[in-house]
Formats: sequence, structure tokens, C-alpha cells
Amino acid sequence: MENILKNPGYKFVDPTPDTVYMFCYTSGTTGDPKAAMLTHQNLLASATSCKYGGIDVGNEDSYISYLPLAHSFEQCLFIMAMIRGVKVGYYSGDVLKLSEDCEVLRPTLFPSVPRLFCRIYDKITSRLKDLTGMKSYLANRAIQSKLYYLEHTATYTYSLYDMAVCNKFRAILGGRVRLMVTGSAPIAVDVLNFLKVCFCCPILEGYG
Repeated sequence: MENILKNPGYKFVDPTPDTVYMFCYTSGTTGDPKAAMLTHQNLLASATSCKYGGIDVGNEDSYISYLPLAHSFEQCLFIMAMIRGVKVGYYSGDVLKLSEDCEVLRPTLFPSVPRLFCRIYDKITSRLKDLTGMKSYLANRAIQSKLYYLEHTATYTYSLYDMAVCNKFRAILGGRVRLMVTGSAPIAVDVLNFLKVCFCCPILEGYG
């Protein structure tokens, strides 16, 4: 790149809204993978419209960047962060240690994909199965009660259960997450609702 810039014949051309920003390769589920051309206009439109989709964040928020930068989802999140002043923290490089990274960063926004959300779901349900006696009763009563209120009143919080039970689940992602986003593929409704009540916050679905 440095040699190109030193070339006297090189001329930098400012991008336009229709200039290709990146190639995003499709998965190939309907044939050979294809390089979808995404323009500056595409990414800026997606990033600026996040607010109207429910991702209302500002300079007091932070998110952890660990999704592939070659994916349009992560690119959109990063551009949105620059526009809205959201702080970005980068994971250590090992997705299996993501929970440890979240303990350090304590993000308020947690974007992910169904595969990882399902792992978190499995981790929590495994913990619940290991509980016995009064702890088991209280934890399962909290989950079932909150699922009931989520269905009937669309609420995610219940102060008593949140303090006694759900704060332990929220600690998995640092304890400050107030908004979660899932994208790139569909996610099971029961998993989605379970995680909403465990983390006491909405989970926006960007796939569809």
C-alpha cells in the first residue's frame, strides 16, 4: 500500500455512495458461493437505521467485537459504533474464552449468532440441572414466572427473581448487558425467550 501511495501516477479517488465497500461471500446454500458487492451506501444505510430497529445506543455503551470482520453483520455493527460513539472492545482471540473477556469489558450491547446463543442456553440449563433442593426450586420458579410475564405482559424483569437468580446468569456476559442482538440465521423461539428472561433484556432478531 505504501508503494502505491508513493507512485507519482497514483491518484486517490474519493468514494461515492455507490462505490463498492466490500465483497461479502454468500454461504453457497443455493449453489456456489457468490461475492455480493456491498456499497458504502448499503453499509451506512444499515448502520444508521439500527436505531429505528431498536438498537438505540450511545457513548455510554460498549460492545465486544469477536464476529468475523469479513461478515456484513460485524461491519454494520462497527460502523454503527463509530457513528453513535459506542466503545468497542476486542476479544482475546479465543471464542471459548469470550465469557472471560466479557467479565473484563462488561459490555452493554451483546451481538451474536444463534450458534453461540445456543451454547449460552446450554450452559445455563446445565447449571439449572445441577441445582438441588431450595436452590433448584427457586431458580426454576423464577424462570417459569418470568416466561409467563414475558408472554402476557412483554416484560423482561422481575426485581426479586432478578436479584436472587438472574444476576448470576447476567454475570456470564459481564453483568451490564441491556440489549442483545442475533443475526445471520434463525433462532428457536424457546431459546430466544429463555435468554430474554435470564438476561433481563430484549433480544432483537436481525434475521428474516
